[in-house]
Amino acid sequence: MDDDNVLQALLAHFLPMHGFVVRRALNTEQASLLIAETCPTLVILDILMPGMNGLEWIQQLRQQHPTLPVIIVSSQSSYEDRIQSLELGADDYIAKPFHPKELLIRIHNVLRHHSVNTPYISIGPWQFFPEEALLRDAQGHETKLTTTEAQLLLFFHRNAGRILSRDAISVHLHGIEDNPLDRRIDMRINRLRKKLEPNTKAEHARHLRTVWRQGYRFTS
Repeated sequence: MDDDNVLQALLAHFLPMHGFVVRRALNTEQASLLIAETCPTLVILDILMPGMNGLEWIQQLRQQHPTLPVIIVSSQSSYEDRIQSLELGADDYIAKPFHPKELLIRIHNVLRHHSVNTPYISIGPWQFFPEEALLRDAQGHETKLTTTEAQLLLFFHRNAGRILSRDAISVHLHGIEDNPLDRRIDMRINRLRKKLEPNTKAEHARHLRTVWRQGYRFTS
């Protein structure tokens, strides 16, 4: 969330190259609506925003989403700004200007920390509970996964952005390489894709995409 269109465009181009789906908001009102609709994995926030500023908004966010990771990016880089941001609930603070790769490293560090303490993984509009083999949307509606589907989704999530061959998937699930005549891998992925995006055709899927003659790529 940032009213800097140039920075937004840069991150919207850079982060998807590393397995992330980016949703943009120009102000805190738009951000609140997006969070209610999509259950994001992480929020990137500027302090100086139109209307309610970022620090005021974090306090409001923490009342409804106490564990949602937040990284502040701001041109305000004083010691006081950093301390106040962290005290109000931000997980990290990075001063502008910064290199996108530095932000990427900080994102991975924050998510790694939260994965230890959070029982679910955010995937688009879903909260994914691996141990319960369960998907839950922002309205609380639940979709049950089979044990194999949960294992498969967790494997994809841990390898987000990478192309996974059928052999790699088969070895993970069954301990053996894929038999080209056996379509069970494709059938399981198709069933999982329909649960993640029930109203989307396979060729338009956002999370689980087929890469012709190579395998599958997952983005969260």
